[in-house]
Amino acid sequence: MKFFLTVYVCSAIAGNCFTHDTYPKPVDTYYDCVRTGLSESYDILYQGDFTEQEVVKYRMYPRFQCEEVILPPKKPDTEKKPVVSSDTKVSYTSLP
Repeated sequence: MKFFLTVYVCSAIAGNCFTHDTYPKPVDTYYDCVRTGLSESYDILYQGDFTEQEVVKYRMYPRFQCEEVILPPKKPDTEKKPVVSSDTKVSYTSLP
């Protein structure tokens, strides 16, 4: 099972959220998705380009989502294979 992680930065004043173009990104497990979401949310809001004044002025907060990806079943091999039945007769000829 795979998940797509999307981290948003939201403004309680403007009432909207935005995300960076690097999201959504694939993550292997739900557990990893939550851990990465928490970590990246923190990094974006506090280690990123936002100042303390902007965070306070716009009432910014992080939000993230882990969306399950449903992978389709693998397609069967389309390579042609010879079909041999039990009633096939094989004959040999000798060369001169």
